[in-house]
Amino acid sequence: MGIPYTPDTLGVGARRAWVTIALVAANSVIYVLTSLDNGLVQIADRWLWWGAFIPAYLPNFKQSYRLITSMFLHANLLHIFFNMIYLYNFGRLVEQALGGKRYLALYLLSGLAAEVFHAAFVPIEGPLTLATPAIGASGAISGVLGAYLLLFPGSRLSMCFFFLYFPVCFTASAAAYLIFWFIMQVLQGYAQASMGVAVFAHAGGFVAGMALLPLILDRERHRLLRALTASQRAFKYVFLGSAGLGPLSKAILAAAILSLVAGGAYCIAAAPTLRSPIKVLGFSVAYSVYCPPTGDLCDQGFEEDAVVLALDGRPRLAAQITTTSVRIVYNRLEALGVIYDKAWGGTTRELNVKQTVRVMGVPVSVDVRMDATYDRSGVLDRAKGGMRTTILSCTARACTPSGEGDFDFEVRPILGTEGGTETALMVASLSAAAMALSLGALDAVLRKAGALEIIA
Repeated sequence: MGIPYTPDTLGVGARRAWVTIALVAANSVIYVLTSLDNGLVQIADRWLWWGAFIPAYLPNFKQSYRLITSMFLHANLLHIFFNMIYLYNFGRLVEQALGGKRYLALYLLSGLAAEVFHAAFVPIEGPLTLATPAIGASGAISGVLGAYLLLFPGSRLSMCFFFLYFPVCFTASAAAYLIFWFIMQVLQGYAQASMGVAVFAHAGGFVAGMALLPLILDRERHRLLRALTASQRAFKYVFLGSAGLGPLSKAILAAAILSLVAGGAYCIAAAPTLRSPIKVLGFSVAYSVYCPPTGDLCDQGFEEDAVVLALDGRPRLAAQITTTSVRIVYNRLEALGVIYDKAWGGTTRELNVKQTVRVMGVPVSVDVRMDATYDRSGVLDRAKGGMRTTILSCTARACTPSGEGDFDFEVRPILGTEGGTETALMVASLSAAAMALSLGALDAVLRKAGALEIIA
C-alpha cells in the first residue's frame, strides 16, 4: 500500500481535513452497524443485498438509492481498513487543495463515475456483472487518487508490503506509484483477472478524478498554494529538466486512458448482443454436507450467487456459477426440469419430487420440496424450499459420489426477461459517458497537468 510522505498541511491557513475525517468516520460507523450480525468480520447479507450497486437495477428508478448507499458499505474488515487508510492519507492534502465542499463533490462524483464504468464494461467483464453486487468506497477514493496525481505528482510515498512474513518498505514518487496502480487496474480488467474486484470501477473513479479536477478547482486557492511551492518547482526544473509529470509519465498515462476509450467504443458496439433476453436469478443457499463413510457433518454454511440465464431459445446458463452450493442446487433443479416448463407459465406450483437424475453424466438422487412461481414464459421466477441430494466430487476426468447434502434455498428475480433491450441501451449510454470522462482525463493529463501541479 502507499502512504503519502508529505506535510500535514499546505499553509494558507489550511484547516484540519474535516471532510476526510467525517467520511472515514461515516464509513467506519456504517461498517460496524452492517456487520454486527457477523461479529464485525464481514457485512451481513441483508445489508449487502439491500444497498449494493447492482447494474441490472439501474433502469429501475426506485433502486437508484443504491448509487449512494453502495459507496458506504464494505465487504469485510480488510476492505474497510485499507480503503480508509487510503482515504485518510491521500484525502487530507486533496481536501486542503480543493476546500471541503469541492473535495466532497469530487469524492461523490468520482464514486458515481466508478459505477458508470462498472456497468458500462459489462460486455468485457461478462453478463454476470449485471447481477453482481458491488460495494465499497474504492471508486470514490480512486477519484481522490486521480486528483492527487495531478496535484502532487512529485510528493513521496512510502510503500510497504509483506514478503513471506517480513515487511518490506521503500519510497517512490506519487507519479510512479499511482500510474502503476492505475495501469494494473486496467490490465486486470481487460485480462478478466480481477478476482471479484470491480477494477473497471477503480479505473473509472481514477479517470473521473483527473477529468473533474480542472472543473472543480478553486482557482484562487490553487493559485496561492502554487505560489508557496513555486521555488520548489523552479529548483526541480533547473536541475532535473522537468517538474511534475514528465513526458514518459504522460505517455504511459495517455496510453492507459486511450485503452479505456477504445474499451468504451467496443462496449457500445457490443451492447446490441445484450438484447438477447437475459434473466438473472438470485440464489440464497444454506447447506449441510455429510461425508462418507460415517455420514458425519463435514461442512455447512450459507452462500449467495447470481445465476444468469440466456433465453434466446430454451433457457441456458450464460455465465459460470462460481459458488458451489448454488451450482449444486441449480444443477439439480435443471436436471429435474423445474427451471423451465412452458406449460407452467404464469402459475405458482407446489412441487414435491423424489427422483434419480443424471448430473455430469452420473446418477444422482434428488429429493426436493419447494413452492415455485413461474413468469409468463415458463421460466422460474421465485422459489423457496429444501433439497437432499447426492454430492459429486469432480476431477478433470470424471465425477464420483462423495456424500449427501441438505440444501435450504430461496430464489428471487434480479433482472427479468423484459430487460434485454433496455439493458443494451443502458450499457451503450453508459459506455459513451465513460468515453467522455476518459477523454476529459486525457485532456487534463496532456494539456493541463503542468498548470495543476502543486508539489511537482
